[in-house]
Amino acid sequence: MTVPAPVRRLAVADRLLQDPDLVATAVWPRACAWLIRLAVEHAVDGYWSRTRPELTATSRRTQFIVLRHREPDTGPAAEELWSRLSRAAHHHAYELAPTAAELRTWHAEAVRVVRLLA
Repeated sequence: MTVPAPVRRLAVADRLLQDPDLVATAVWPRACAWLIRLAVEHAVDGYWSRTRPELTATSRRTQFIVLRHREPDTGPAAEELWSRLSRAAHHHAYELAPTAAELRTWHAEAVRVVRLLA
C-alpha cells in the first residue's frame, strides 16, 4: 500500500522535529516548515483532483479561495496554516526562524487539515 504524499511529508517533518540534528542546525526549522507546507499543498491537490480536477490548473491562491467556500470548516484553517508556513519557510535576514513550539503546533494543525481533506 502506497502512503499518500501528505502523510509522508508529515512523517519526515515529525522526525525532524524529534531529531533536529538530521540537518544543519541553522536550516532545520525552515526545512521543517517547508515539509509541513508541502503536506498541506499535497492534501489540497488531492482534494481538487478528486472533487474538481479543473481547479488543479489554477493558482494556489484561487484554490484556497474556492476551498474556503466549499469547505467552510476546513478551508479557512488550511489557508491560514499555508500562509503562516509560507512566511516561515522563506528566509529573511531580519526575521527569526520558527521555533520548535510553533512548528509542533503547525504540524498538529497540518495533520488535522490533511485528514479532513482526505
